[in-house]
Amino acid sequence: MCGYDLRNQTQGRRRFSWIDILLVAAVLGVLVFWWRVGTESVQEADAPDVVQAILPTSIPLMDATATPTPTATAPPTPTPIPVVQETLLIRHVVQSGETLLSIAIDYDVSVEEIQRANNLTSELIRAGDELSIPVIRDSAVAQSSAASTNFEYVVQSGDTLSTIATTFGSTVEDLLIANELAAGEFIQPGDALIIPILGAPPEALALTPEPTLLATPQSADATTTIIYVAPRPIAPPEGAVIARSDPVIFQWTSVDLLASNEWYVVQVLPRNLTARTLPTAWTKQTSARLEPSLAPEAGQVADYAWLVSVVRVRRSADGRILLETASPASSVQTFSWK
Repeated sequence: MCGYDLRNQTQGRRRFSWIDILLVAAVLGVLVFWWRVGTESVQEADAPDVVQAILPTSIPLMDATATPTPTATAPPTPTPIPVVQETLLIRHVVQSGETLLSIAIDYDVSVEEIQRANNLTSELIRAGDELSIPVIRDSAVAQSSAASTNFEYVVQSGDTLSTIATTFGSTVEDLLIANELAAGEFIQPGDALIIPILGAPPEALALTPEPTLLATPQSADATTTIIYVAPRPIAPPEGAVIARSDPVIFQWTSVDLLASNEWYVVQVLPRNLTARTLPTAWTKQTSARLEPSLAPEAGQVADYAWLVSVVRVRRSADGRILLETASPASSVQTFSWK
């Protein structure tokens, strides 16, 4: 049989070219791309449903409601203690070179006030003259209502209400009230006065009565009982300025060994409105101390005057407590606390 026999032809292996492989890879890449795009679209479309599933409308939303602030109840306002002004007459011995004007400046008063208090018709004064200086101070009603001790005193020659108040640590106003005296009323030697005093030590009130001590006042010609010289102030020096963080230490010379019924009486007198009224101090020592807790507020200046004297206390047979002056009052010293 002629011709080419197709049945017995050996078939060779088919070969794939690089073009075929690249074509197949391109088709697969396109398919994968469109599959991923379709998948992401489905996820985005389903996202709201997921959110809604997490936050169903059945859960109430919490509004940011402000927490009400409780209204603070104002504390009750304490009733202020009434404060009145009183005039204290203090003794001043004129020093060489002083004038009424310089003394008025030192005590923060006017020349006219000093003239009225001393019945002066001119400004002429001399070294050694004794003047009464009217110093205005604030006095709390609570202080005047505090417990005080009423002593008795027999007026001596040369006494005035101001010198008596200065010596024993009282005030002219307290003396007028305690003795029912009118302002300007005269007192005479031999008169018996009630002396209200704050701060007297318990020892002064517990003295044993003296059977021989008469209950009647001394006669008008009674001699003075002063036996000591006046104490001399040492510290603080005149015109000292003391920091408010420091205590004020008062020192003076000893007059002698005091008897059991004798005391130094130290008075610290305010000279301006910033200075507070301080209690009188009774002591056996030749020093006294003001703690910084009594100092003025920061930025303020408190001006004070101070003096010291010696007093004697006796108890009569009928139980009355009698006061005697055992020394003249010292000179008046001034200082500032700020």
